[in-house]
Amino acid sequence: MSGGRCGDAAPEGRARSGETDCEEVIDRLYAFLDEELSAEDEVDVPRIQRHLAECAPCLRERDVEVVVREVVRRACAGDHAPQSLRVRIMTSITTTRG
Repeated sequence: MSGGRCGDAAPEGRARSGETDCEEVIDRLYAFLDEELSAEDEVDVPRIQRHLAECAPCLRERDVEVVVREVVRRACAGDHAPQSLRVRIMTSITTTRG
């Protein structure tokens, strides 16, 4: 059912807001927040933004994720990986790349 409010029954039991599937938005939320959507997905950014503006449940999910990220960022702000770990990781990457 298109054009329904978020949370309305939709095909395959998915909620929809306008033409955007809530499950699709939540699946892409992390990449969206990290600005890591692929070039193909970039065309969907305005659609995702529109969906978040219209859909309170999806907006709450986004808000929770933003708060969690901020808490983690603050808690880990002073933590740095030991130099020996950095060297091991870089060596592993170099070896893997061949």
